[in-house]
Amino acid sequence: MKTVLQSVPLFIPKLVPVGLLLLGLLLGFVWAYGIRPMVYTAAEPVNLGESWKQEYIKQVAWQLSASGDTNNAKNQLSYLGNAKDVVDAMIATNADPQNLTPKLQQLEPFAANNPDQQAKVSPNLLNANYTPLLCLVALALVVGVPIIVNTLVPIGMLFQRRSTAPTTVQTGLDKERREANTAAQAQKTDFAKTAPDRGAPVTQFVTTYLLNDDVYDESFAIELPSNEFLGETGAGISKTLTDGKPKLVTAMELWVFDKNDIRTVTKVIMSENAYNDPAIRAELAPKGEAVLATKGGIVTLETQTLTLQGRIVNLSYGTGNSPPNSFFDQLSLEIAAWQKKDPATAAPATAPTAADPYTGDTGKFPA
Repeated sequence: MKTVLQSVPLFIPKLVPVGLLLLGLLLGFVWAYGIRPMVYTAAEPVNLGESWKQEYIKQVAWQLSASGDTNNAKNQLSYLGNAKDVVDAMIATNADPQNLTPKLQQLEPFAANNPDQQAKVSPNLLNANYTPLLCLVALALVVGVPIIVNTLVPIGMLFQRRSTAPTTVQTGLDKERREANTAAQAQKTDFAKTAPDRGAPVTQFVTTYLLNDDVYDESFAIELPSNEFLGETGAGISKTLTDGKPKLVTAMELWVFDKNDIRTVTKVIMSENAYNDPAIRAELAPKGEAVLATKGGIVTLETQTLTLQGRIVNLSYGTGNSPPNSFFDQLSLEIAAWQKKDPATAAPATAPTAADPYTGDTGKFPA
Protein backbone atom coordinates (compact mmCIF):
# COMPACT_ATOMS: atom_id res chain seq x y z
CA MET A 1 0.00 0.00 0.00
CA LYS A 2 2.84 2.38 0.84
CA THR A 3 4.41 1.82 -2.58
CA VAL A 4 1.13 2.59 -4.33
CA LEU A 5 0.66 5.81 -2.38
CA GLN A 6 4.20 6.91 -3.14
CA SER A 7 3.54 6.50 -6.86
CA VAL A 8 0.63 8.94 -6.83
CA PRO A 9 1.70 12.11 -8.71
CA LEU A 10 2.44 15.00 -6.44
CA PHE A 11 0.14 17.32 -8.35
CA ILE A 12 -2.99 15.24 -7.55
CA PRO A 13 -3.67 17.11 -4.25
CA LYS A 14 -3.59 20.37 -6.17
CA LEU A 15 -6.59 19.20 -8.23
CA VAL A 16 -8.82 19.19 -5.15
CA PRO A 17 -10.21 22.68 -6.04
CA VAL A 18 -11.31 21.31 -9.43
CA GLY A 19 -13.11 18.42 -7.75
CA LEU A 20 -14.83 20.79 -5.32
CA LEU A 21 -15.91 22.99 -8.24
CA LEU A 22 -17.47 20.06 -10.10
CA LEU A 23 -19.15 18.81 -6.89
CA GLY A 24 -20.64 22.27 -6.35
CA LEU A 25 -22.00 22.33 -9.89
CA LEU A 26 -23.52 18.87 -9.45
CA LEU A 27 -25.22 19.85 -6.19
CA GLY A 28 -26.55 22.99 -7.89
CA PHE A 29 -28.21 20.94 -10.62
CA VAL A 30 -29.70 18.55 -8.06
CA TRP A 31 -31.19 21.52 -6.22
CA ALA A 32 -32.47 23.23 -9.39
CA TYR A 33 -33.98 20.17 -11.06
CA GLY A 34 -34.80 17.88 -8.14
CA ILE A 35 -35.42 19.73 -4.92
CA ARG A 36 -36.67 23.10 -6.21
CA PRO A 37 -37.44 22.67 -9.92
CA MET A 38 -38.46 25.54 -12.15
CA VAL A 39 -42.23 26.26 -12.24
CA TYR A 40 -43.74 27.83 -15.38
CA THR A 41 -46.39 30.56 -14.94
CA ALA A 42 -48.38 32.70 -17.40
CA ALA A 43 -47.90 30.19 -20.22
CA GLU A 44 -49.30 31.09 -23.65
CA PRO A 45 -51.47 28.84 -25.89
CA VAL A 46 -48.41 27.97 -27.95
CA ASN A 47 -46.89 26.36 -24.84
CA LEU A 48 -49.78 23.89 -24.48
CA GLY A 49 -49.32 20.22 -25.16
CA GLU A 50 -51.00 18.70 -28.23
CA SER A 51 -53.98 17.30 -26.27
CA TRP A 52 -54.65 20.65 -24.67
CA LYS A 53 -54.34 22.40 -28.03
CA GLN A 54 -57.08 20.13 -29.32
CA GLU A 55 -59.34 21.13 -26.42
CA TYR A 56 -58.52 24.79 -27.20
CA ILE A 57 -59.53 24.31 -30.86
CA LYS A 58 -62.80 22.60 -29.85
CA GLN A 59 -63.70 25.66 -27.81
CA VAL A 60 -62.92 28.00 -30.73
CA ALA A 61 -64.92 25.77 -33.11
CA TRP A 62 -68.00 25.81 -30.84
CA GLN A 63 -67.59 29.58 -30.39
CA LEU A 64 -67.45 30.17 -34.16
CA SER A 65 -70.49 27.96 -34.69
CA ALA A 66 -72.42 29.96 -32.12
CA SER A 67 -71.30 33.53 -32.99
CA GLY A 68 -70.05 33.34 -36.58
CA ASP A 69 -67.21 35.75 -35.67
CA THR A 70 -64.46 34.69 -38.10
CA ASN A 71 -62.01 37.41 -37.07
CA ASN A 72 -62.11 36.24 -33.47
CA ALA A 73 -61.57 32.65 -34.63
CA LYS A 74 -58.52 33.69 -36.66
CA ASN A 75 -56.98 35.57 -33.74
CA GLN A 76 -57.59 32.74 -31.28
CA LEU A 77 -56.09 30.13 -33.61
CA SER A 78 -53.03 32.28 -34.40
CA TYR A 79 -51.89 31.98 -30.76
CA LEU A 80 -51.44 28.22 -31.11
CA GLY A 81 -48.62 28.52 -33.65
CA ASN A 82 -49.49 25.26 -35.45
CA ALA A 83 -53.31 25.56 -35.53
CA LYS A 84 -53.62 24.32 -39.13
CA ASP A 85 -51.65 21.13 -38.39
CA VAL A 86 -53.72 20.38 -35.29
CA VAL A 87 -57.09 21.08 -37.01
CA ASP A 88 -56.14 18.91 -40.03
CA ALA A 89 -55.12 16.09 -37.72
CA MET A 90 -58.39 16.30 -35.78
CA ILE A 91 -60.47 16.26 -38.98
CA ALA A 92 -58.49 13.29 -40.27
CA THR A 93 -59.26 11.26 -37.17
CA ASN A 94 -63.01 12.08 -37.55
CA ALA A 95 -63.54 11.38 -33.84
CA ASP A 96 -67.05 12.87 -33.68
CA PRO A 97 -68.53 12.97 -37.22
CA GLN A 98 -71.99 13.98 -36.02
CA ASN A 99 -71.12 16.99 -33.87
CA LEU A 100 -67.43 18.00 -33.89
CA THR A 101 -66.19 17.21 -37.39
CA PRO A 102 -68.59 19.61 -39.21
CA LYS A 103 -67.62 22.43 -36.87
CA LEU A 104 -63.90 21.72 -37.44
CA GLN A 105 -64.48 21.79 -41.20
CA GLN A 106 -66.16 25.17 -40.75
CA LEU A 107 -63.14 26.37 -38.75
CA GLU A 108 -60.49 24.94 -41.09
CA PRO A 109 -60.35 27.90 -43.56
CA PHE A 110 -59.37 30.25 -40.71
CA ALA A 111 -56.69 27.98 -39.23
CA ALA A 112 -53.14 28.86 -40.22
CA ASN A 113 -49.70 28.17 -38.77
CA ASN A 114 -47.99 31.17 -37.16
CA PRO A 115 -44.14 31.04 -37.43
CA ASP A 116 -43.74 33.86 -34.90
CA GLN A 117 -45.54 31.85 -32.23
CA GLN A 118 -43.79 28.62 -33.22
CA ALA A 119 -40.41 30.32 -32.74
CA LYS A 120 -41.21 30.69 -29.05
CA VAL A 121 -41.19 26.92 -28.53
CA SER A 122 -38.73 25.80 -31.23
CA PRO A 123 -35.62 24.20 -29.63
CA ASN A 124 -32.42 26.24 -29.88
CA LEU A 125 -29.15 26.60 -28.06
CA LEU A 126 -30.73 28.46 -25.15
CA ASN A 127 -33.85 26.35 -24.49
CA ALA A 128 -32.98 22.84 -25.67
CA ASN A 129 -32.98 19.89 -23.29
CA TYR A 130 -29.21 19.65 -23.50
CA THR A 131 -28.65 23.33 -22.61
CA PRO A 132 -27.95 22.59 -18.89
CA LEU A 133 -25.34 20.03 -19.91
CA LEU A 134 -23.72 22.55 -22.25
CA CYS A 135 -23.67 25.10 -19.44
CA LEU A 136 -21.95 22.59 -17.18
CA VAL A 137 -19.36 21.68 -19.82
CA ALA A 138 -18.72 25.32 -20.72
CA LEU A 139 -18.28 26.35 -17.09
CA ALA A 140 -15.99 23.38 -16.46
CA LEU A 141 -13.86 24.36 -19.46
CA VAL A 142 -13.73 28.06 -18.60
CA VAL A 143 -12.89 27.50 -14.94
CA GLY A 144 -11.49 23.99 -14.73
CA VAL A 145 -9.02 24.02 -17.62
CA PRO A 146 -7.08 27.11 -16.40
CA ILE A 147 -6.90 25.57 -12.91
CA ILE A 148 -5.59 22.28 -14.27
CA VAL A 149 -3.10 24.02 -16.58
CA ASN A 150 -1.97 26.28 -13.75
CA THR A 151 -1.46 23.19 -11.58
CA LEU A 152 0.80 21.51 -14.09
CA VAL A 153 2.50 24.62 -15.49
CA PRO A 154 1.96 27.74 -13.33
CA ILE A 155 0.39 30.40 -15.54
CA GLY A 156 2.31 33.06 -13.59
CA MET A 157 5.49 31.81 -15.22
CA LEU A 158 4.17 32.90 -18.61
CA PHE A 159 3.93 36.50 -17.39
CA GLN A 160 7.04 36.50 -15.22
CA ARG A 161 9.44 39.21 -16.21
CA ARG A 162 12.73 37.93 -17.45
CA SER A 163 15.78 39.03 -15.59
CA THR A 164 17.61 41.93 -17.16
CA ALA A 165 20.81 41.10 -15.29
CA PRO A 166 23.70 40.46 -17.67
CA THR A 167 24.85 36.90 -18.10
CA THR A 168 28.24 35.90 -16.74
CA VAL A 169 29.06 34.24 -20.06
CA GLN A 170 28.92 36.64 -22.99
CA THR A 171 27.27 35.55 -26.22
CA GLY A 172 29.83 34.08 -28.59
CA LEU A 173 32.15 32.81 -25.83
CA ASP A 174 30.16 29.72 -24.88
CA LYS A 175 32.05 27.36 -27.16
CA GLU A 176 35.46 28.79 -26.28
CA ARG A 177 34.63 28.68 -22.58
CA ARG A 178 33.56 25.03 -22.74
CA GLU A 179 36.74 24.14 -24.58
CA ALA A 180 38.87 25.99 -22.03
CA ASN A 181 37.10 24.31 -19.12
CA THR A 182 37.50 20.90 -20.77
CA ALA A 183 41.21 21.50 -21.18
CA ALA A 184 41.48 22.59 -17.54
CA GLN A 185 39.45 19.59 -16.38
CA ALA A 186 41.98 17.32 -18.05
CA GLN A 187 44.64 18.83 -15.78
CA LYS A 188 42.69 18.58 -12.53
CA THR A 189 44.72 17.64 -9.49
CA ASP A 190 44.37 14.20 -7.90
CA PHE A 191 44.41 15.38 -4.29
CA ALA A 192 44.24 11.83 -2.96
CA LYS A 193 47.86 11.54 -4.19
CA THR A 194 49.18 15.09 -3.92
CA ALA A 195 47.60 15.92 -0.55
CA PRO A 196 47.05 12.66 1.33
CA ASP A 197 46.96 14.52 4.64
CA ARG A 198 43.88 16.45 3.53
CA GLY A 199 42.20 13.66 1.63
CA ALA A 200 39.71 14.20 -1.14
CA PRO A 201 38.16 17.69 -1.23
CA VAL A 202 34.52 18.22 -0.37
CA THR A 203 34.03 19.72 -3.79
CA GLN A 204 36.14 20.65 -6.79
CA PHE A 205 35.39 23.11 -9.62
CA VAL A 206 36.97 24.55 -12.75
CA THR A 207 36.21 28.07 -13.94
CA THR A 208 37.64 30.07 -16.83
CA TYR A 209 37.83 33.77 -17.60
CA LEU A 210 38.20 34.77 -21.25
CA LEU A 211 38.89 38.16 -22.77
CA ASN A 212 35.58 39.84 -23.75
CA ASP A 213 33.72 38.26 -20.81
CA ASP A 214 33.24 41.69 -19.27
CA VAL A 215 30.87 40.59 -16.50
CA TYR A 216 32.66 37.40 -15.48
CA ASP A 217 31.62 36.38 -11.97
CA GLU A 218 31.14 32.73 -11.06
CA SER A 219 30.22 31.19 -7.72
CA PHE A 220 29.82 27.63 -6.46
CA ALA A 221 28.18 26.13 -3.40
CA ILE A 222 30.35 24.09 -1.05
CA GLU A 223 28.28 21.14 0.13
CA LEU A 224 28.83 17.75 1.73
CA PRO A 225 27.63 14.61 -0.09
CA SER A 226 24.64 14.76 2.28
CA ASN A 227 23.78 18.16 0.71
CA GLU A 228 24.66 19.99 3.92
CA PHE A 229 25.63 23.55 2.96
CA LEU A 230 29.07 24.60 4.23
CA GLY A 231 29.66 27.81 2.33
CA GLU A 232 30.33 29.28 -1.07
CA THR A 233 33.29 30.16 -3.24
CA GLY A 234 33.89 31.86 -6.52
CA ALA A 235 35.98 34.12 -8.70
CA GLY A 236 35.34 37.43 -10.41
CA ILE A 237 36.86 40.55 -11.90
CA SER A 238 38.67 42.74 -9.38
CA LYS A 239 40.20 45.51 -11.54
CA THR A 240 40.30 46.49 -15.19
CA LEU A 241 42.66 48.85 -17.01
CA THR A 242 39.85 50.40 -19.08
CA ASP A 243 36.07 50.68 -18.95
CA GLY A 244 35.66 50.20 -22.69
CA LYS A 245 34.91 47.00 -24.54
CA PRO A 246 36.53 44.67 -24.07
CA LYS A 247 37.52 45.43 -20.50
CA LEU A 248 41.17 44.68 -19.95
CA VAL A 249 41.19 42.67 -16.70
CA THR A 250 44.40 43.09 -14.76
CA ALA A 251 43.34 41.45 -11.47
CA MET A 252 40.91 38.71 -10.42
CA GLU A 253 39.39 37.91 -7.01
CA LEU A 254 39.21 34.44 -5.49
CA TRP A 255 36.98 34.34 -2.39
CA VAL A 256 35.41 31.89 0.02
CA PHE A 257 32.45 32.33 2.36
CA ASP A 258 32.07 30.07 5.41
CA LYS A 259 28.60 29.71 6.91
CA ASN A 260 30.23 29.38 10.34
CA ASP A 261 32.29 32.52 9.90
CA ILE A 262 30.89 36.02 9.38
CA ARG A 263 33.87 36.92 7.24
CA THR A 264 34.52 36.31 3.56
CA VAL A 265 38.17 35.72 2.83
CA THR A 266 39.47 37.13 -0.46
CA LYS A 267 42.78 37.07 -2.31
CA VAL A 268 43.56 39.07 -5.42
CA ILE A 269 45.29 37.31 -8.32
CA MET A 270 47.22 39.99 -10.18
CA SER A 271 48.83 40.15 -13.58
CA GLU A 272 52.60 40.56 -13.63
CA ASN A 273 52.30 44.26 -14.48
CA ALA A 274 49.74 44.92 -11.72
CA TYR A 275 51.70 42.95 -9.13
CA ASN A 276 54.79 45.05 -9.82
CA ASP A 277 52.87 48.35 -9.82
CA PRO A 278 52.86 49.85 -6.29
CA ALA A 279 49.87 52.09 -7.08
CA ILE A 280 47.67 49.19 -8.21
CA ARG A 281 48.74 47.01 -5.28
CA ALA A 282 47.91 49.80 -2.86
CA GLU A 283 44.55 50.32 -4.51
CA LEU A 284 43.64 46.63 -4.29
CA ALA A 285 45.17 45.99 -0.86
CA PRO A 286 41.82 46.51 0.96
CA LYS A 287 40.28 43.70 -1.05
CA GLY A 288 42.75 41.07 0.06
CA GLU A 289 46.27 39.72 -0.13
CA ALA A 290 47.95 40.14 -3.53
CA VAL A 291 49.06 36.99 -5.37
CA LEU A 292 51.13 36.97 -8.56
CA ALA A 293 49.40 35.04 -11.34
CA THR A 294 51.66 32.24 -12.53
CA LYS A 295 50.75 29.07 -14.37
CA GLY A 296 50.54 26.28 -11.80
CA GLY A 297 50.54 28.81 -8.95
CA ILE A 298 48.58 27.90 -5.78
CA VAL A 299 46.33 30.32 -3.86
CA THR A 300 45.23 29.12 -0.43
CA LEU A 301 42.42 30.63 1.66
CA GLU A 302 41.32 29.55 5.12
CA THR A 303 38.23 30.25 7.18
CA GLN A 304 37.09 28.91 10.51
CA THR A 305 35.99 25.54 9.14
CA LEU A 306 37.11 25.53 5.49
CA THR A 307 40.35 25.34 3.54
CA LEU A 308 40.22 26.47 -0.08
CA GLN A 309 42.87 26.02 -2.72
CA GLY A 310 42.87 27.68 -6.12
CA ARG A 311 45.35 26.48 -8.71
CA ILE A 312 46.00 28.44 -11.90
CA VAL A 313 45.75 25.73 -14.53
CA ASN A 314 46.10 27.86 -17.66
CA LEU A 315 47.23 31.46 -18.03
CA SER A 316 47.82 33.69 -21.05
CA TYR A 317 48.13 37.44 -21.46
CA GLY A 318 46.56 39.66 -24.08
CA THR A 319 48.56 41.89 -26.41
CA GLY A 320 47.97 45.41 -27.60
CA ASN A 321 48.80 48.97 -26.64
CA SER A 322 48.89 48.17 -22.91
CA PRO A 323 52.14 47.30 -21.11
CA PRO A 324 53.32 43.69 -21.52
CA ASN A 325 51.64 41.10 -19.29
CA SER A 326 49.17 43.68 -18.01
CA PHE A 327 45.80 42.01 -18.75
CA PHE A 328 44.57 38.45 -19.03
CA ASP A 329 43.53 36.80 -22.27
CA GLN A 330 42.64 33.61 -20.38
CA LEU A 331 42.79 32.50 -16.78
CA SER A 332 41.56 29.02 -15.78
CA LEU A 333 41.27 28.18 -12.09
CA GLU A 334 40.86 24.83 -10.40
CA ILE A 335 39.13 25.40 -7.06
CA ALA A 336 39.01 22.75 -4.34
CA ALA A 337 37.53 23.02 -0.86
CA TRP A 338 38.07 20.92 2.26
CA GLN A 339 36.22 20.89 5.55
CA LYS A 340 38.65 21.15 8.45
CA LYS A 341 38.68 18.01 10.51
CA ASP A 342 38.86 19.82 13.83
CA PRO A 343 37.43 23.37 13.55
CA ALA A 344 38.17 24.04 17.23
CA THR A 345 41.91 23.81 16.64
CA ALA A 346 41.93 25.28 13.14
CA ALA A 347 43.89 28.40 12.36
CA PRO A 348 41.79 31.57 12.41
CA ALA A 349 40.68 33.00 9.10
CA THR A 350 42.56 35.83 7.49
CA ALA A 351 41.39 39.08 9.02
CA PRO A 352 38.96 41.02 6.85
CA THR A 353 40.13 44.18 5.26
CA ALA A 354 38.42 47.49 5.84
CA ALA A 355 37.43 50.15 3.32
CA ASP A 356 36.68 47.51 0.66
CA PRO A 357 33.87 48.96 -1.46
CA TYR A 358 32.45 45.45 -1.80
CA THR A 359 32.80 44.33 1.78
CA GLY A 360 32.97 47.28 4.17
CA ASP A 361 34.36 45.95 7.46
CA THR A 362 33.19 42.34 7.30
CA GLY A 363 34.28 41.01 3.93
CA LYS A 364 32.57 40.25 0.69
CA PHE A 365 29.45 38.13 0.91
CA PRO A 366 28.53 36.45 -2.36
CA ALA A 367 25.43 37.62 -4.15
